[in-house]
Amino acid sequence: MERTIEHFRRACQSLAGGVTSSTRVNKALGHPLYFDRGDGCRVWDLDGTEYLDLCCSHGATLLGHGERRVRRAVEAAIERGAPCSYENEQHAELAELLCETVPCLERVRFTGSGTEATLHCLRLARAFTGRSKILKFEGNFHGYHDQVMYAIGTPADQLGPETQPTRFPGSTGMPPVLGELLVIVPYNRPDLLEAAFRRHGHELAAVIGEPVYYNAGCILPTPDFLDALRRLTREHGVLLIFDEVLSAFRMAPGGAQQYLGVTPDLCTLGKAVGGGYPLSVFGGGKDIMDRLMPTGDCQHSGTYNGHPTAVAAALAAVRAYREPGFYEHIHAVAQKLYDGLNGLFQQHRVAAQVQGLGARFGIYFGLVEAPRNYRDAVLHQREQMLRFIKAAINHGVYFHDYGGAACHHGFCAAMTLADADEALRRLDRAIGAMQRE
Repeated sequence: MERTIEHFRRACQSLAGGVTSSTRVNKALGHPLYFDRGDGCRVWDLDGTEYLDLCCSHGATLLGHGERRVRRAVEAAIERGAPCSYENEQHAELAELLCETVPCLERVRFTGSGTEATLHCLRLARAFTGRSKILKFEGNFHGYHDQVMYAIGTPADQLGPETQPTRFPGSTGMPPVLGELLVIVPYNRPDLLEAAFRRHGHELAAVIGEPVYYNAGCILPTPDFLDALRRLTREHGVLLIFDEVLSAFRMAPGGAQQYLGVTPDLCTLGKAVGGGYPLSVFGGGKDIMDRLMPTGDCQHSGTYNGHPTAVAAALAAVRAYREPGFYEHIHAVAQKLYDGLNGLFQQHRVAAQVQGLGARFGIYFGLVEAPRNYRDAVLHQREQMLRFIKAAINHGVYFHDYGGAACHHGFCAAMTLADADEALRRLDRAIGAMQRE
């Protein structure tokens, strides 16, 4: 990693912290890993070292790096000059395709990032309902704007009681008054959700949540939790928002809402929707979306909304997700990879378990039972995670690290069953080395 270390020193002279995004410093290494190129399910660093990629741009490159259909679509958009900040034919074409694919969508709008999508979605919910408060679930992540950056990574010793979780700020610089507009409830606790609605139902504009809680690895909602969530929001006139920035297209073309059989009022899409290019989406029922200007009075605009290159990439990507056999392949690779990794942990007598759905998964060190929510996941052994990720990278498998916390990893559709076998062989050696240390 000689060139990586050299480049990190250089970057620190002009980039704050040496990176363009805070979480790109891999704590397991003490520095970011700089990649020179990617192809399919593999990436190469500045020294030419090859890695099987089990981060996949945090889920954005679901088809794989440099996927030919996406690349050709982007090249065609560039050849036409890619004039941004104007409308073009592909905007409606992509909107129609998304409305055909994702159950809750009747109208959509495009934005640049997942953070923007949740921000505008919440503003729209407040405009539509005339209420101000938002209910979010402890630990669920919805982007980097101040409205939702509470209770996303609360330390275990500051969680507070389950009946009243701490509104722990995810950053300095956040006005405490914004936290007063949030009602926090632990994930997968229908009893506490009922209690929160009894107290605050009349004040809530929306409930926003991850339908599959990937930001703590992979935690599935229980049926009774989902039932309570959909029933209570309807009874109280509260909009239900599924934040599918991470879960969209992960296990089904219609995302988690299709897989779980629960249709929200609004949803956000991100990461995989752009095929590796910067695009996110929010949308829902026509009556709600009509509150957006110019038909309504709620503002949403932006120079780079629906950039031609990103929209072209998204059209190619979503069409690929809808192809026959796409998810059969995803689930076959998932089973081989997750079962194989669980087997390796058992073989090497490492107290760890893998929990995944579709193309994303979590690894939990030291937990006896599968986690049900953030309070379970926060007990996972961070130092063991850091040791594992460092060993994996040293043996040619790239995992990104988020400070040792339980987090999401994943593979892309370009990964074959043979590639998964190769990843497991490398991880077998990595876990052995980790244990010897």
